[in-house]
Amino acid sequence: MLNRTFCEGDNLEFLLRMPDESVDLIATDPPFNKNKEFQGIGKAEGANFKDYWSWEDDVHKPYLDHLRKHWPALTEVIEAAYAAHSPGMAAFLAFMAVRLIEMHRILKPTGSFYLHCDPTANAYLRLMLDSVFGREQHRNEVVWCYKGMPSKASRFQQKHDSILFYGKTDAAHFNVLTTEPDPGSLKTFETGRRVGYNANHKKKMVTVFDWDKYEQAVAAGKIPADLAPTEFKGGAPPMRDWWDDIKILGGPKNKERYGWPTQKPLALYRRIIEASSNKGDLVLDPFAGCATTCVAAEQLERQWIGIDLSPKARGITLDRLTKEAGAGTFWPNEVHTVTAQDLLPLPEAIEHYLSIPALPERQQRGGAPKQGYKAEDVRRYLAAREAVGTSQIINLACQGCGYMPPFDDYQEVDHIVPREQGGKNVWDNLCLLCGPCNRRKAHKLTTDELRAEIKAAGRLLDESKLVDMDAKSIAKRDRALRPLQ
Repeated sequence: MLNRTFCEGDNLEFLLRMPDESVDLIATDPPFNKNKEFQGIGKAEGANFKDYWSWEDDVHKPYLDHLRKHWPALTEVIEAAYAAHSPGMAAFLAFMAVRLIEMHRILKPTGSFYLHCDPTANAYLRLMLDSVFGREQHRNEVVWCYKGMPSKASRFQQKHDSILFYGKTDAAHFNVLTTEPDPGSLKTFETGRRVGYNANHKKKMVTVFDWDKYEQAVAAGKIPADLAPTEFKGGAPPMRDWWDDIKILGGPKNKERYGWPTQKPLALYRRIIEASSNKGDLVLDPFAGCATTCVAAEQLERQWIGIDLSPKARGITLDRLTKEAGAGTFWPNEVHTVTAQDLLPLPEAIEHYLSIPALPERQQRGGAPKQGYKAEDVRRYLAAREAVGTSQIINLACQGCGYMPPFDDYQEVDHIVPREQGGKNVWDNLCLLCGPCNRRKAHKLTTDELRAEIKAAGRLLDESKLVDMDAKSIAKRDRALRPLQ
């Protein structure tokens, strides 16, 4: 998709058509499962949405079947929520699950994911994200603290949201942001005050610190080491994971307020975008709402794509861009609009395009995918993958000798690179082999080495049925299974 694209419709329809590893950052503020309906006011009047979920109305059985087959850990989180919380919570998680796995697929290896939520569902969402991204890729649960009107008096005032931050891989990009030192903790090291400027170029008094003296005190054990920003000598310490310096938007008189009931401050999403992307990177918000992420990305010279179900969202986006990202620009000519009606229909039901994961072994019941999932499902997926680029609908041929079997269930599933040689237990390391080739290959040969032996022995039956088994070629065929229409 092009930069500055706004998509109107169900985000799953658009996510499925986006190519693998094409997005640098996803920062999104989805429904919270608050069990109520929100009404837009003012310029957002009519932009209403329900934030309650029904097992009967909102859960699609084919999606659940897909999760049960290919994402067992996600299924268990949904089932636990059904038993421990409510059917409504389980329905909300089922809705989110199929979208989270597609968001993970389209992120680049250097990409990051931020999910805004509150205590209503953050525990369940954290488990789901651990299942999709891997718990080792969890970077932070950022706590955004704010003030507001008092709520129930029977408990501590609940005045914070959570922002769950995950990297796609260990290579996820991160720009270290800094903050002012805590004057209370560091006042011993103050050497005076000077005039400084805030983000809006207004004057303010800034405390000046003696950083050499400060670091000597840390080295001597006089203050805790975690207060020592030694890598920022002469500057400010790195930002922590609780943010109390960004205010909520408050009432309708707030200049940024647009009438969207759950609108978040631009400063909040500017901070996220600055931390996990660079100029020119592509930022996606699949629950764009009133376009806070899109506007923040435009202000920071990032590319962006927004998706929202509300027919009001595009108009709000254009108004906000005019007001907050360039008053002299005729934004209807700059923003590309795509609707669900513009998309060509997928040749099969949508569940056939949902991502099949490369799951870690702890999530694969019985170990390898060929043991953990129904054999016919594995064969169907591999046969469809191997058919890409040919005139066939499926290619059940043995990828060792080229033999085309008389029955769909004839072929066996084996690793392209044996696990004893470092091959991983993931989908893109699987192929179809006939029984004799599988036994010949065993754990000693790669698929390419098996083919070479068969060809040298003069037993290659049909070379036209063999496809490249390197990771790049397999990734290309996988992408073709869910084309961007």
